[in-house]
Amino acid sequence: MNFKRSHVSSLVVFSVLLGRPLFAQTFAAPKVAEFVAPTPVALSSSTPPASPGYFPAPKLTADVADGPVPPHETANKPFSAIGIDVKIGAGGIGFDVATPLARKFNLRGTGYFFRYNTTITENYVSYGGDIQLASGGLSLDWFPFAGSFHVTGGFLAYNGNELTGRGSINPNESFTLNGKTYYSSATDPVHASASLVLGSKAAPSFSVGWGNIVPRKANKHFSVPVELGFAYVGYPHVDLGFNGSTCDALGEACQTVGNNPTFQQDLAAQRTKYRDDLSAFRFYPIVSIGFGYKF
Repeated sequence: MNFKRSHVSSLVVFSVLLGRPLFAQTFAAPKVAEFVAPTPVALSSSTPPASPGYFPAPKLTADVADGPVPPHETANKPFSAIGIDVKIGAGGIGFDVATPLARKFNLRGTGYFFRYNTTITENYVSYGGDIQLASGGLSLDWFPFAGSFHVTGGFLAYNGNELTGRGSINPNESFTLNGKTYYSSATDPVHASASLVLGSKAAPSFSVGWGNIVPRKANKHFSVPVELGFAYVGYPHVDLGFNGSTCDALGEACQTVGNNPTFQQDLAAQRTKYRDDLSAFRFYPIVSIGFGYKF
């Protein structure tokens, strides 16, 4: 009986010693499983079904947008590009050189030149004339809508626009000055000269236009600029002069024009009339169209 009790006690102790690790393993297992279990990954519709125990690798590359890359804007920084054009207008044959200062502003330099001379004879009077157009300036173009329309304020730094003429009146032929008729002397015929200087050497200018010779789009290089406006050059300077002698209708009572008070009064009145008639040219027109290219 004693042997059995001791035997049973030994078995109980042995069972307890063996059971503790088993119980510990049973309760620790969920924690280990929780630690090593990966976080579920959401699969897109295009991902194939995963087999048990399969976990997709993280995506390392980004998707590329479909379609071509839209053209982006360039030439927004100061002096980041250059555009030039050639044009024709009221100032003659001209050109522009422009560069951006900001997204909506261009700095532009302009130059014009043209020269023409001719000689004609009409009603026994020979006329000769020279047209000389030369000007240059600097302007600031503002594109308020970031498109082709622009408003421009500028400064005409040089204004060399002028016209000159000369005439010879044949002997015994008549001519009119300030509404009065004079006759050119047979021995000392009358010669005339005239000049028209279109305002001061420097003047402010204002214009509006369409076309940007420094397009902001990277893939655009060509443009057709159009500009309308004026430069306030002031009243034109008119000079009119005569030399020689005039006579009456019979070719008598001849007198040099410089010593004839009546002739000089009529000459002064004629100069004033010409200045008044040409006063509109104090607003010298800016009208041009051209073809530009951005580098």
